[in-house]
Amino acid sequence: MQLFINHIPHKIESITDLNKIDKSLLNENEKKAFSFIESWFKNNDFVFQSSGSTGIPKQFIFTKEELIWSATQTNNYLSLKQNSPHFFICLDINLVAGAMLLARAVLLNAKVTIINPSSNPFENLTENHPYTFASLVPMQLQSILNTKNGENILNQFENILLGGAPASNSLIKQSAHLKVNIWATYGMTETLSHIALRNLKKEEYFKLLPNNEIALSEVNTLKIKNIVTKNQWLQTNDLAEISKEGFTVLGRTDFIINSGAYKVNAIKVEEEIANYLDSKNIASFPYFVGSLSDELLGEKVVLFIEKQNKDSINFEDLKIYLSKSLIQFEIPKKIQIIDKFYYTHSQKIDRNKIK
Repeated sequence: MQLFINHIPHKIESITDLNKIDKSLLNENEKKAFSFIESWFKNNDFVFQSSGSTGIPKQFIFTKEELIWSATQTNNYLSLKQNSPHFFICLDINLVAGAMLLARAVLLNAKVTIINPSSNPFENLTENHPYTFASLVPMQLQSILNTKNGENILNQFENILLGGAPASNSLIKQSAHLKVNIWATYGMTETLSHIALRNLKKEEYFKLLPNNEIALSEVNTLKIKNIVTKNQWLQTNDLAEISKEGFTVLGRTDFIINSGAYKVNAIKVEEEIANYLDSKNIASFPYFVGSLSDELLGEKVVLFIEKQNKDSINFEDLKIYLSKSLIQFEIPKKIQIIDKFYYTHSQKIDRNKIK
């Protein structure tokens, strides 16, 4: 592989090659990449921590062979060729999504450029950049689309993986006309990144990568089985539907709000709010639907937004819009203004910490 440091390519085939590079020139994410590659050459185990966006972060240990297996599934599914892609890595390499991008690049002997994560990782790119493959979270993709030349920069890529959180309907609509293939991903730290992909331009359902199995539990939550799970069923908290075309994810059981004995799916409400913003031509901004204690309802549905965006929404108008598609218990009872959102290392809104 060729690692580009300060725009200068360095061929990396052994630890000796790594040692030839002046580490004082590295950014923080490149330093993490060096540690990863050193472990790769030494055949060490790899330890990754979950994001902790919905609970206490957990650590998981994987072998190099398991990383190779997972990376190969994606490379083959997307028909990536040896020596061909130029990976632009703007996710934290200490987390599984960033690390698996690097693993895929190593297996393909590909070119790799690594920057530190940010809300708009493409802000310094020109429209004729050389990169062909990247992975983003929805917040990053939205920031890029909101910039003047964001679409042209995106279209210079061939494939972009989109994960870390569900893409809103509004973001999917904005992405539908792009030339680049944007792949929504489904997976988690426990499965070493994604086990299914969905082309946002062409597909309505997630398609399983080869050598993965899924099933539904008695309460319609998704179960996964593959080599990484030691061929044992891994139970998720994701409510899902499975059909011959693939599967869809309806939301998480830990995003269910019990309001007046009615089970409210926070993700469903968030999608309707995204539709409202789209219908009013309001630029998307970070928000989430959660709950606060209520003496009468037990939990009341609440829309959380940052202080800087408090004037972006007319709450009474929003409630009228939502009443057309949601029942009374699903409609937020108030807007909770937060000074500033907390985010996990993988750029997910840290709902628990905020609440």
